[in-house]
Amino acid sequence: MKKMSNIKRLVVLLLTFMCLSLTYAIPLTPADIQHKADSLRSIINTRQGDERAAVFRELFKLYFANNQVEPAYIVLDELIALEQDLKQPEREASARWNKIALLNNSGRYEMLLDEAETQMKWFKDHQMWDRYYQVWQRKCSANHDLRRLQSAMREARAMQEDAQRRKNNIGRAMSYKQIGSVYYDIRELQKATEAFEHSAALLVEEYDSTGMLSGVYEGLCQSLDGRGLYEEELATAQTWEQYMLDLVPKHGINSVSPPLVTCQIAQASAYLGMKQYDKVRMAIQKAEEYQQMGQSSLTLYYLYEMYMRLALAEGHNDRALQYCDSALNLKLTVDNKIYELRAEALLKTGRLGEAAAVIQELYNRKDTLYISAMQSQLDEQHALFKIEEMENEKRQLRLMMACIIGGSIIVLLIAFTLYRRRENCKLKQLNEQLQHANLKAEESTRMKMEFIKNISHEIRTPLNVLNGFTQIMLEPGMEMDDKTKDNIRERIRNSTIRVTELFDKMLELSDVESQTFIERLDNVTPLDVLTEAALHAHMDKQTHINFHQHIEPEARGITVHTNRKQLIRVLTLLLCNAIQFTPKGDVSVRVSCSPDQQNVQFIVEDTGIGIPQQESERIFEEFVQLNEYVDGAGIGLTVARRIARRLGGDVTLDTTYTEGARFVVNLPVS
Repeated sequence: MKKMSNIKRLVVLLLTFMCLSLTYAIPLTPADIQHKADSLRSIINTRQGDERAAVFRELFKLYFANNQVEPAYIVLDELIALEQDLKQPEREASARWNKIALLNNSGRYEMLLDEAETQMKWFKDHQMWDRYYQVWQRKCSANHDLRRLQSAMREARAMQEDAQRRKNNIGRAMSYKQIGSVYYDIRELQKATEAFEHSAALLVEEYDSTGMLSGVYEGLCQSLDGRGLYEEELATAQTWEQYMLDLVPKHGINSVSPPLVTCQIAQASAYLGMKQYDKVRMAIQKAEEYQQMGQSSLTLYYLYEMYMRLALAEGHNDRALQYCDSALNLKLTVDNKIYELRAEALLKTGRLGEAAAVIQELYNRKDTLYISAMQSQLDEQHALFKIEEMENEKRQLRLMMACIIGGSIIVLLIAFTLYRRRENCKLKQLNEQLQHANLKAEESTRMKMEFIKNISHEIRTPLNVLNGFTQIMLEPGMEMDDKTKDNIRERIRNSTIRVTELFDKMLELSDVESQTFIERLDNVTPLDVLTEAALHAHMDKQTHINFHQHIEPEARGITVHTNRKQLIRVLTLLLCNAIQFTPKGDVSVRVSCSPDQQNVQFIVEDTGIGIPQQESERIFEEFVQLNEYVDGAGIGLTVARRIARRLGGDVTLDTTYTEGARFVVNLPVS
């Protein structure tokens, strides 16, 4: 495309902006939108053929421009049906693509995944391969946005192979773009850079004029910035800007302005990395000019973030906080970068208490996002495992069928009846073995996933606290009052204890698993072990608990022949469990003896949140937590039961008790 002069380009920008602003500059109220929609609907009823389709397109633009997703989606269905009747496949293709774009822009990713299958089939049937691969890329992107990174990468690789087979550069470019996005997300920045560069080269070769190249340039700039290659980032951003300016006559300033703002921010980021602050300001000023031509709250957010980075680099910390407030006032949920910059500014201004609060909030946000991402990855792993398992079963079934058929042909010549009976027996045994192996594999996978979920959360939360507050205390020139220091030290101490206790429980679980029998060489009284367990559980320090203990008369004179240390550990674990799940109330321990005095019972009872009857056995499994919002890894009850069984007894839940939870430890006296 022939390059325009700067003056001519500016005239085109201003004229286009003036024309479009007459229609879109003034935000419409819901009543205005409904009134315009009703007017267009009344016109539709008076039109036929192409004129009717044109009014439908105007109605869609009205809904789309004002973020009315559901009515816009309905209008597109009506428009597609009309274009089919008019036999206008090109216009029908545009309407079908708009359905995908509408769902993507509104964040309806699950719905997009279903819609993409339908539209990909239509584009494939009509051999519209560029649109076909664009929809496929949006499908990959939806998986990516849903944190299903492996699915996104698998789809991208499949798209790449398909496009390579058809020799379609648009499809290859879209696959490289998606691969680059996944690599960037997992911080493989060099691989991300290479993928984005491949995508850009293919689109340039195709003389792309659709705007697809803009997203590729954005990903490439981010990857280069992350690697500190600021000069390459600057050159890429400048090429990006020229590309977008060349698209203005075709697409209009409203469509082009947000990418122009973003590419100017990329240039500012590169200049910031090179410490050329005057050029940073010039790039930001140019971004503001583009922002005025096409208002976007998202690009305005990134402008404030860029201003904040510049202020911090120049030592204007108070000014940086003002820009931060402006960004947060936009009420957008983008990422955690703005909170990290705010914490940095607060530290530099000596507002340590506020900085500590922001760091704590930041770690809480990251922890929440981490749990959500971990859950998505675990769900994806489970789904992929199921798919792979089904494929293996199909392959095995095909192999077995081939063997059976081939063998049957040979054996029929000798003794068909005898062979069939023998093979049926073998198949039955093989099926039983496969079912048993499958059950073991599923259980192993479930245990691994549960272990990852619980342990990662239990370790990550206290380590975040340790890391954040340690950085604060090690900051040069840090000054804090004694109350703040004591508070931070207490948080660090509690977090350290939490991690230590977790690993102790895991080691204890491993030790118990390795022992089939525990030696019972001690003679103890119930009062002796009960008193010791109460001390270990710190019952005297529980201000929210009323603790009671009672030994029945028939149990006061008995002596239990057991392992003193391990019995105390069982009772301590049950008391700690009662404390954890009793926000406020009573915890008691009662000791009784069977009529023949052959067995002794320790009954630990609380008035806490209780346990559903259907969960009475599952709570003793490893890493099971009925309440995800309570700290703990779900190991204590497992350890308690396994120790008790190795002492010749058991731990059970009394499901008849409804005032809280009641656990019964039953042990032989000798």
